[in-house]
Amino acid sequence: MSDGRYPLLNQINSPADLKRMDASLMPALAKEIRSFLVEKVTVSGGHLASNLGVVELSIALHRVFDTPKDHIIFDVGHQSYVHKLLTGRRDEFDKLRKPGGLSGFTRRGESEHDAFGAGHSSTAISAAVGFAEGDRIEGRDAFSVAVVGDGAFTGGMVHEALNNCRGDLKLIVVLNENEMSISKNTGAFANHIAKIRSSPRYMNTKSRTGDILSKLPVVGEPMYAAMRDTKKFFKNILFSSNYFEELGLFYLGPADGNDYFAVERLLRAAKEKGESVILHLKTVKGKGYAPAELNPRDYHGVSPKGTPSVRNFSAEMGAWLAKEAERDGRICAITASMAHSTGLSPFQKKFPQRFFDVGIAEEHAATFAAGLAAQGRKPFFAVYSSFLQRSYDSIVHDIALQGLGVVLCVDRAGLAASDGPTHHGILDVAFLSQMCGVSIFAPVTFPSLRRAMKAALDCAGPCAVRYSNCGEVDVSGFTATEHPMISVRGVDGCDALIITYGKVVSEAIAAADALAGEGIKTGIILMEQIAPMEDMSAYIAKLIPGTCGKVIFLEEGVRSGGAGMLLLDRLGRKHPLALSGKSATILAIDDCFVRGKLGESIYETAGISRKHLIAEAKSPSAD
Repeated sequence: MSDGRYPLLNQINSPADLKRMDASLMPALAKEIRSFLVEKVTVSGGHLASNLGVVELSIALHRVFDTPKDHIIFDVGHQSYVHKLLTGRRDEFDKLRKPGGLSGFTRRGESEHDAFGAGHSSTAISAAVGFAEGDRIEGRDAFSVAVVGDGAFTGGMVHEALNNCRGDLKLIVVLNENEMSISKNTGAFANHIAKIRSSPRYMNTKSRTGDILSKLPVVGEPMYAAMRDTKKFFKNILFSSNYFEELGLFYLGPADGNDYFAVERLLRAAKEKGESVILHLKTVKGKGYAPAELNPRDYHGVSPKGTPSVRNFSAEMGAWLAKEAERDGRICAITASMAHSTGLSPFQKKFPQRFFDVGIAEEHAATFAAGLAAQGRKPFFAVYSSFLQRSYDSIVHDIALQGLGVVLCVDRAGLAASDGPTHHGILDVAFLSQMCGVSIFAPVTFPSLRRAMKAALDCAGPCAVRYSNCGEVDVSGFTATEHPMISVRGVDGCDALIITYGKVVSEAIAAADALAGEGIKTGIILMEQIAPMEDMSAYIAKLIPGTCGKVIFLEEGVRSGGAGMLLLDRLGRKHPLALSGKSATILAIDDCFVRGKLGESIYETAGISRKHLIAEAKSPSAD
């Protein structure tokens, strides 16, 4: 698809086309790419500011290196849009982040140029070291390039990877410093990166001197080593030590990452060095688009055009926590670099002494929360469901095993239609419900969110309150039961019964309405608390009417080890009369890596939609 507004970009259908272009055209190409991204992403939604910042870097990477022989690995992958444009995917941008369309991250199955899939932070260097070692073992002449934002360096996995990095690999780590991850970077290492200063003159002299001395016969290498050690001694007296050089890695920079010619020159120098190199670039997040430059956090991710603005659970949770903290001095709030996205900004402003941004370090956050709880504090750790996975061991060993009163505010619970499998929040119920003593709440309205948060605050042990990235679900037709977190609709005398939790209850409501039109009375039990399952199953057993011939558990989560499997197992063992003479089935997610399909809702693709509920309720076993 050709567009006259982008004459240079239209010529590029592969990196080979880019390489054939004259270098003098690159600044003009960068300008076209920025215009294209603003046009497309503000309509489709997606990560905007981060991609605008790496335009020159992405162009230079594909002019200097040869993918797929060389491997370009983007940390997180949300800044790979320019890379996608330059590798033949320009015409797919109208379907960016739509189910079945172009992924908002790198994905190996999408293109041979996507060396490694991503979606979470701090993984790229580990993967790149693996690629580089694999090439070394096989004797392949290929480079591995990891593009890593400075925010990722707040995650411990980056440092584990650097510690495991040989100095003689064909590995280049591009440190893209823009002082942002999603929220503003914090912590000692972020401060250290910001203080690293080396002039271009110094770097050029260092490189030339090393090359000249190392080539002198007999005395060259010893002279260069002595000079390097002497230089390091005096430099460490006058300036702060360079972390990367202390690890034995060759360091270049910092340089202006939005100066195309400087970036290409440094990448070629790093490539020619023949050893592991850290290339430190400083870029402007949102570069070239004034709104994004002024507010990079707000333009980190933008919603699709026309998306209605509604108050979501994140904002509601944050407001409740900030208000409650006025009267309860025990309350502390923790985020892993996502204060704004998880609704904690109001708390941060009102109670800075009780707010902690630990960087992109979810496992540390969980154990840190456990330490606070052991000291008599009441910590609330707000984190996306898919990022909570990184804390699994910390939750088991440091929170649950010790019965500490940490509250996990599990944001973005459920399927993520736009972001895809890397961000599906469908595993947390399965893994949290296996841990003894953990209470799990799943509110779908703001009043029930407040009830859940209050119950978690008052609970002595660990709790999780999980909620979706949307507004309230309309459950106006439901009535309360004796349990404050269980409500019902049309249960008495029903032919079929749906038991469910979370926002997928909207599919249950739509299915029940459709079935009523066909004369099949369908009741719904909504669980806004899932665990402890022993208590919940006893309440549910009392609510299942003898009239219904079919019980369907609907779950926006994985089947294996999920709430449906646990509930039906416990009902069968502890309350067998509740299911006597009834057919019980589970509609849940069998493939946890659900990839959307064009023309289908994510619920349809996952097999848990109203259509599937209707078919299951009308199946012969329901008679």
